[in-house]
Amino acid sequence: MDSDTPPLTPEMPIPQTPTPEPRRPLLLVFLALGLGAVVTRVRIRRSEGRYPPHGRVLDLADGPTHVIEGGTPGAPPAVLIHGSDGVALDWPVSPLWDELAPEARLIAPDRPGHGHTPARPGSPVTVEVNVRRLRQLLDALDLPGPVTLLGHSYGAAVALAFAAAYPERVRALVLVSPTAFPARGLTRPLAYVPLIPVLETLLTRVLLLPLGRMVAWLEGGRAFHPAPIPPEWHAMMLAFSRRRGQVHALAWENRTLARELARLLPAYPGLRVPSVVVAGAHDRLAPAGAHALPLARTLPRAALRWLPDGGHQLHWTHPAEVVQAVRDAQEMCQAEADLPLAPRARR
Repeated sequence: MDSDTPPLTPEMPIPQTPTPEPRRPLLLVFLALGLGAVVTRVRIRRSEGRYPPHGRVLDLADGPTHVIEGGTPGAPPAVLIHGSDGVALDWPVSPLWDELAPEARLIAPDRPGHGHTPARPGSPVTVEVNVRRLRQLLDALDLPGPVTLLGHSYGAAVALAFAAAYPERVRALVLVSPTAFPARGLTRPLAYVPLIPVLETLLTRVLLLPLGRMVAWLEGGRAFHPAPIPPEWHAMMLAFSRRRGQVHALAWENRTLARELARLLPAYPGLRVPSVVVAGAHDRLAPAGAHALPLARTLPRAALRWLPDGGHQLHWTHPAEVVQAVRDAQEMCQAEADLPLAPRARR
C-alpha cells in the first residue's frame, strides 16, 4: 500500500441541509385573514355612516329601540313590522310608505338585533322576544287605542303572536307574504354557523363582505322574483345585513322560528281579529301554499288578497294592493263596530 494513501475509515454520514418548515404559506394565510378583518371593519363602519338612524331611539326596558314615524297624525295607527334580516328603513324607502301615509299614522320599529336596535351577539332573538319589545314600544308611544299590525314575512309571525297574547291591543292584522307555519326547509344550515366560535369569527369578521354580497344577490333575487331587485334596496341591505349583530339575530330567528310557530298554531282558530292576508303566487321565500293560503283558511275572520304576478316583497312591487288591504281591514273593523249588539239571553 502506498504510504501516501490515507488509511481507510468507515464512511461518515453526509450532513443533510435541514428542510425549512412551511411557515411562509401559513404566515401569508394569517396576513390575508388579518387584512380581511381590517377591510371588513372599515367597510362596515363606512356603511354605518351612510345609513344613520332616521327616527328616534327609545330607551325601553329590554334595551334601546329605534323607531321611524310618519304618516298622518291623528289617523288610525299602523305598526309596520319588517321581516327577518330586514330593517325599519325598508318601509320608508319602499313605495308603500308614501302611498299609505294619508291613510294612517305610521310606526316602523327596528326589531331586536336589526338596523339600529342592538342585541348583543349570542342573546336570544325570537318571536317571543319581539312580542315583548313590541309591547314595550306601544306602551312608550302611549297610543290611545288598539293598532293595526302590518307584518311582512317573519314580521307577520310577530304580529300573529302579539295578537294572540294581547288581542285587546290589536284592531286589525294585515299579513303580507306571511311566514306562519313550521314548513319543511324553514331552518337553514347556515343558521348554526355562529354557534361554532372559529367559524363565527371567520364569518363575521373576515368573510362577511364577499359572503354578504353574494347572499344579498341570491336572497334578494328570490325575494323580488319575478321583479328585478331595486338598486336602493340592494344598497340598503348590503349596509345592514353585513353587520355582526344582525347576522347573529338572523341566525337566532332562523334556528327557533319553526319551533315557535308550532307552539303558536293552536292559537290561530281563536284569533278573532279582522285580518287580511296578502299573498303572491311567485313567493319563493314563504310559498303561499305552505303559509298564506292555509293561514287565510285557519283565521276565523280573514280575507285573502291573491296577487297572481306577485312575489315576496309585495310592499315594494305591489304597494297599491297592500294599501287596499289596509283599507279592507279598517272597513272590516268599522262594519263590525256598526253591527247591533246581540240581545242578552233572558234568565
